[in-house]
Amino acid sequence: MDQRLLSIYIGAEVIRIVDATRKSATSITVNSVDEVSTPAGSFDDGYITDVLEIASAIRSKIIGKSNKAKAIFTISSKKIASKEVVIPFVNGKKKIDSVLNANSSEYFPMSTTGEFIFAYNVMESFQDDDGKKLRINAVAAPKDLVEGYYEIADELKLIVYDIDYVGNSVQQLLKLQMSDNENDTNLVLQIEKDATFVNIMAGKDIILQRSVPYGKNAVINSIMEIKKLTEKEAIELLRDKTRMDRSVSDEEYSEAVRYLISSIGRIVEYHRSRNPERIIDGINVFGEGASIAGIDEVLRQELGAEVTRFNTLNGIKVSQKSYLSADQALRFLACFGAVLNPIGLKIENNKKGEASSADISKILIVVDILVALVMIGICAYFQVKYVLKKADVDFKKSQIDQMEIAEQVADEYEKTVQSYNTVKVFADTTHSDNIKLFTLLEDMEDLLPTGTEVSSLECAEGGVTMVIHARSKEQIADAIVQFKSLPYVSDVMVASLEEHLDDMIIADNPEDIYTTDYTTVENTDLAKLLMEKQLIRSLFGDDPQIDTGKDVVYQITLQLHDLDFVAGEIQLTDTNAAPAENTENVEGGAE
Repeated sequence: MDQRLLSIYIGAEVIRIVDATRKSATSITVNSVDEVSTPAGSFDDGYITDVLEIASAIRSKIIGKSNKAKAIFTISSKKIASKEVVIPFVNGKKKIDSVLNANSSEYFPMSTTGEFIFAYNVMESFQDDDGKKLRINAVAAPKDLVEGYYEIADELKLIVYDIDYVGNSVQQLLKLQMSDNENDTNLVLQIEKDATFVNIMAGKDIILQRSVPYGKNAVINSIMEIKKLTEKEAIELLRDKTRMDRSVSDEEYSEAVRYLISSIGRIVEYHRSRNPERIIDGINVFGEGASIAGIDEVLRQELGAEVTRFNTLNGIKVSQKSYLSADQALRFLACFGAVLNPIGLKIENNKKGEASSADISKILIVVDILVALVMIGICAYFQVKYVLKKADVDFKKSQIDQMEIAEQVADEYEKTVQSYNTVKVFADTTHSDNIKLFTLLEDMEDLLPTGTEVSSLECAEGGVTMVIHARSKEQIADAIVQFKSLPYVSDVMVASLEEHLDDMIIADNPEDIYTTDYTTVENTDLAKLLMEKQLIRSLFGDDPQIDTGKDVVYQITLQLHDLDFVAGEIQLTDTNAAPAENTENVEGGAE
């Protein structure tokens, strides 16, 4: 049955409204669309800070719509947590709810510190070695954040049909646009004014979804600073590729898009480290930032895949009365997707139960007071007992106040650790033991014997290969001993050695001349070198006065280690347990 719905997306700068008819979970008809600027100071990261101002702005755009219309609100906020989870296959919503609620603290640890609303949608069912499973996209939103949208609906006399999360809204629409071939891996970028949503999709399934705090405005601000332009001039310049190519150099353009492109690149590298077999086949770009001139070429060069645009939107039929072009339609994707299949961040109608509980609490308080008054009137004994009991209550109340402060500190601690771990994951991917190479070069100036020369040096991921020219094998043995004494060096070995002895002259028998051509001794190690050194001394004495006039060439390999680097996340400390000696998770890696 067709449903007429108002889909409303409230953002930091603009409010988008779509009047649509839902035909099915894969098809809607757009009747009309509209936009209005978000009133200044009325919105903060998803929270409605001025209900009346936002309601007034929306009201001016829905005049003429039927009273008591049903509305879907789409929320964009960093306060909403999203996680893909896999659970054993169960039938029915109630059973899935039961499994998710039982494990909610594991999926969303912060939910233990406040009231949260949980919702989900089933992405797919699949079979593995352990049996049939469900892959679910679960989200958790603070209850007070969601309540603000109900207040908007009350002010506008709208019935709340559902509350959606922008990540799910876009995901529902992207499913209809992508190929059925699960072997196709595509990067889908939604570049908005202040943020970019990065989606990596395998066929119709999203395998990674992240957001970065850079969008079109970041590029505009950079161009304004580089070229000393006003905001209007910078916007006009970024719309005209011909003009931009003429007045902006490649270096200036690279600097303008640096933060946006590098943030996207880090997420792609994270995907490659987790799924090396899934190479990005193509890139799709939409959103307000898609109009930045030259952005397609930069993405192609940096990420190594062709960039395409959505020319049509599968599942979306646009009414001729809406006068909506294909480019304009891309700005309303979140509104369209919410109509298709919202995730369900609704507040259940439990006010009656809450009221009943509150009434019972009030009755119990009144009874306690009456009993206390009666007892005070009957006997002074009970009056004294009441005073003592009140003092005990005050003492416990002060303890509760202290506990509330501790809970606030613990909450801030958990948020800080989570923020740190998010940055730590990306920082770990950029680390290399090559960082110790400079220290090695400084130490080599002191540890290499006089007369030695390094002819070549290669270093990759901490593994160092050097070719060194020495005057004798004794110098080689001394150098190896010195290398092994360095605390950040391991796996020292000589891979090969070439010895060239020219006219070895022995003082006791000057008429004897020994000439040896190049000979190669493979896999020579420290023990062999020391044995040869001892053999020479046994033959010629401690000071045989040998003048070699030669060149001994050997190849040495070793491994560098950054001893100060510890990979992995910091684990949350259990505030109810004794302090642990080590809170570092040294196994590393986190999603």
